[in-house]
Amino acid sequence: FCNMSSGKAMAQKSSSVGVKQSSSLPGLMLLITGWYSGNALYNIFNKKATIMIDAHWSVAAAQLLVGIFMSLASWVLGLRKLPNLSREDIVACIPPGFCIAIAHAGSVRAMGAGAVSFAQTVKASEPVFAAVLGMIVPPYEVKSPTAYLMLLFITAGVSIACVKDGKGIDVNMMSLIYASISNIAAAALKVFVNGPRLKTLRADESKNMDSANVY
Repeated sequence: FCNMSSGKAMAQKSSSVGVKQSSSLPGLMLLITGWYSGNALYNIFNKKATIMIDAHWSVAAAQLLVGIFMSLASWVLGLRKLPNLSREDIVACIPPGFCIAIAHAGSVRAMGAGAVSFAQTVKASEPVFAAVLGMIVPPYEVKSPTAYLMLLFITAGVSIACVKDGKGIDVNMMSLIYASISNIAAAALKVFVNGPRLKTLRADESKNMDSANVY
């Protein structure tokens, strides 16, 4: 009887987990669709803005400024917990913040210098930069051989995406340089975020440094 009750309880638990997972799938798909749609619209309007005023650095700075105001508003309205940081904590956040700014500015400049499609394909190779930097800069992060093998497919996809029928590879050197700078900064950001200082900061609940606040 006990075994039957236990089995029934486990079946009910499994059923509830299955229902929960199936009910969360549409929401997940909606979020993914919304993210890709928003990203596509951002790229289009970002390109239009840089063409209209020909001030790529100003556009990038203005976008970061909007992000600052949105963060301040979320803290004031209580939508997000206000970080409780000491002076040392703020100093520790400066290097990753600098990396985010460089990664964003490089991406905006790359899309402004050349075709958005080319800049995005170069940006797609960001995991390659992160993998190389993770192997040579502490804290070292070495992945499995399978993970590195997958990078070959990413690189191949980037190369194929750059090929145009009858024209070969349409490469804009300025776009390539700035997109690569953006990739290096994004890879460096990962190193800082996974470092012991920021890991300790994120683990301390009194600091209110969840993923959104760290970013």
